[in-house]
Amino acid sequence: MSYEDIRARLNLFAVLPNLEDVVRDDPEMRALVAGARVNVRFTVARGPGTTVRFGDGICSVGPPPPRGEAGRAGASGPTVRLAFASASHLNKMFDGKGQPIPLGGFTHLGFLTRQFTQLTDRMAYYLAPTDELLEHPGYLAMNTLLTLNTAAFAVPVLLGHDPECVPLRHWLSQGTVVIKVLPDGPAVSLVCGASGVLPVKGELTHPSALVLLKDMRTANDFLAGKLDTFVAAVTGDVQIRGRVAMVDTLALVLDRVGKYLQPSAATTTAVAG
Repeated sequence: MSYEDIRARLNLFAVLPNLEDVVRDDPEMRALVAGARVNVRFTVARGPGTTVRFGDGICSVGPPPPRGEAGRAGASGPTVRLAFASASHLNKMFDGKGQPIPLGGFTHLGFLTRQFTQLTDRMAYYLAPTDELLEHPGYLAMNTLLTLNTAAFAVPVLLGHDPECVPLRHWLSQGTVVIKVLPDGPAVSLVCGASGVLPVKGELTHPSALVLLKDMRTANDFLAGKLDTFVAAVTGDVQIRGRVAMVDTLALVLDRVGKYLQPSAATTTAVAG
């Protein structure tokens, strides 16, 4: 699989799910889409796809719900379909250098050009930190949350397709790894099993391995690669418990995220101009 193909999967499956958290935690964005009931479907020709759903003031990102399933945001709403001729085409949109091809839901393009564009711009803002922005506790917390989520959701993509990560898959065959910012989160969990690795937002109980980060600043430096992890482990700023080998393997996978998503954890811009 090519570099562009892997990067497209990361943009769809690791970056785009951050819209859920921006809607939930940013009051302005929550109010912006409070009345929306619409699905935005991203599809790459001969490639992957995903759907961003809005309904009842909630945003959810992922494959369409099973037929008849209720209670998921936008499950019964109309759909705006955005097509991309290739993985490279999709990546150019995330880089702000290209636009999708709308194939359906034309009566709802106003939502796409206004609310959805503002929402993706806000996500891009949170994922493009500067030293000045990170001095603000609210921004620091949001950037840390979204970067942590992006890292977790990148893991199954890289294990499945990145040539340096595929051989590591058998080292993550069974168990759960939790990464948590003390004292109260955020946290992500990675459930490893025979069928693959499932990322979960939040903290699952009884993990096989646990990575505890002292506070939000420590977590942000850790995720940005600014922290000497050996020194941090000695001082207790980073605590690793349980199956250390799983954490070591996970670290090797996460080191590859920057190869595809630079310079920050992810960047994206408006999808309609």
